[in-house]
Amino acid sequence: MEDEDPSRRRGLDPTPLLHHLIGRRNNPTTTTPNNNNTNRFSLLISRATNRRIIPEPSMLVRDSAAVRLDDRQNDWGYSKPVVVLDVIWNLAFVLVSTVVISSTLRERPATPLRVWIVGYALQCLFHVGFVYLEYRRRNSVVGGRENEENQLSSAMESRSRRLESINTMVSFFWWVIGFYWIVAGGQALLQDAPRLYWLAVVFLAFDVFFAIFCIALACIIGVALCCCLPCIIAILYAVAVQEGASEDDISILPKYKFRPINQPGKFDLDKKQEVAVPVAVMEQSTSNTISDLALPPEDSECCICLSQYVDGVELHTLPCNHHFHCGCIVKWLRINATCPLCKYNILHGDELV
Repeated sequence: MEDEDPSRRRGLDPTPLLHHLIGRRNNPTTTTPNNNNTNRFSLLISRATNRRIIPEPSMLVRDSAAVRLDDRQNDWGYSKPVVVLDVIWNLAFVLVSTVVISSTLRERPATPLRVWIVGYALQCLFHVGFVYLEYRRRNSVVGGRENEENQLSSAMESRSRRLESINTMVSFFWWVIGFYWIVAGGQALLQDAPRLYWLAVVFLAFDVFFAIFCIALACIIGVALCCCLPCIIAILYAVAVQEGASEDDISILPKYKFRPINQPGKFDLDKKQEVAVPVAVMEQSTSNTISDLALPPEDSECCICLSQYVDGVELHTLPCNHHFHCGCIVKWLRINATCPLCKYNILHGDELV
């Protein structure tokens, strides 16, 4: 019994809540309302990366970071300055369309460009309405009936997102129709309706520019989440409102030093030879009251930075028994006081998954 795993003596699972979390992800019947909005970035990462390259725990961390980043993006996207700029921008399109159409009554284009411009202006008005309603919903004051208000807000958000998605699809098809009419009209449009022609070309060009910008931004964020998560954490920390753990909360977390040891006699079935397998032994820095925790080789890495633990590196363990580099997890907890793997809240002690 002397060789018994210390983690078993303590009655702790080295990966607590992880299998439960994976089971929930694979079982749609247990999805919570918050998960319904999840992460476009997370879906992109899951499909674009190879699970054999990035281990499952590390993918969970990146999924969690993607959700956090998506929440930050939504909060920033519906902040007052951005909403005002968006509304002014779209209303400017509507105003320009109205002025050009009213001043080009004598122009006779070969294709119905005037109809297309009117449709484009109406889509801008619909977009302004959706943005305004969503902004009001996000900034509404929650009264005493908190649960009922939250349910109503969630229903309104779902309806608004659905209508906005429909408007986006209609805008795409409308763009294709406008491009076809411009190409089909050819040089005749320049002679018969030059102002309508150039206004339609400008609108089409703006749409292409914003589409390319959004796709490029999504690709950059996806690659950064997969390859450079610490940088994303640093950016989130730089722009974060204080919602994470305080320095006092972080300072009471157990701190360990990683000490690899060899256990001869292990047999590697892949290499068909006897090898020495390193086992992570973490010795608490402050006292010896807590037993050493043995970790298997496949669990001897930080799921945030994907780096293997090296001799002497300092680690933090959370109440849920997940472990990370001190520098990595401290930056994370300053932004979000939950475990990046299982969402265990170190302040309230509740599981958020």
